[in-house]
Amino acid sequence: MMNRIGDIQPLIQDYRSKISDNESELAIKILDDYEELLQLFKQKNEMINQIWDFHENEKYQLAHETLDPLEQILYSSLLGIRTLDEEAQSDSAKDYLASLKKEIERQLHQLKEASISVYPICMQDLGPYGAIKSYYELLKEGKNITIDIDFKGTLKRQPLKIENNIFRFIQHLIQIIDNLNTVDSLSVTMNEKDGRIVITFEGKALAERLNHSSKYQLFKELVDSIEDVEIVEKNECTFNLVLQTNN
Repeated sequence: MMNRIGDIQPLIQDYRSKISDNESELAIKILDDYEELLQLFKQKNEMINQIWDFHENEKYQLAHETLDPLEQILYSSLLGIRTLDEEAQSDSAKDYLASLKKEIERQLHQLKEASISVYPICMQDLGPYGAIKSYYELLKEGKNITIDIDFKGTLKRQPLKIENNIFRFIQHLIQIIDNLNTVDSLSVTMNEKDGRIVITFEGKALAERLNHSSKYQLFKELVDSIEDVEIVEKNECTFNLVLQTNN
């Protein structure tokens, strides 16, 4: 939230210190109520963050302990079938193995899609940028929009939470935009400079159309609850998602 609450609190304290003894009780009460409101808002943001972190941890455990091992088992089975196919003698055995191979390949593709949607294990090696490209390489078929993703400059590895946020924010935003069914093409570019990661989303009337989406409004509320992250709308077609990295 770019420390907006932290910026407001000192202003209240400064104004309170300048109130003279003969000023109205109403002014003091308004300041008291405003400080209480800020505290409730801060508690709401902390709760949203805790829920977000809990869900991310659950997704990581599911992917790491269940989906990734299952993917490895299917891949090993596929290799085994290929070996058996080379040794098979009868046509019926070859036909059966070919059918089994096709089914396992289909299941493996679906599992890869599910795994990287839940939590991209490949992010540990590739970082969020490689994970994003892998994710949308898998899912580009059947999308309502054409997506062009480009990385500019030197993109350094970040702490795990920042990398998770980069991946999740882009994932959620593209899903929201895709579900609008009113944006034909989307450009996503990322640039890192001066301790900030700027992710730019651009499409025809994109910002205007998103502002009519309830899912986008909920996403903005999530972003507002996270410190050092903000959405900056540049015009009706373009907006930036800005993350402070403090690097």
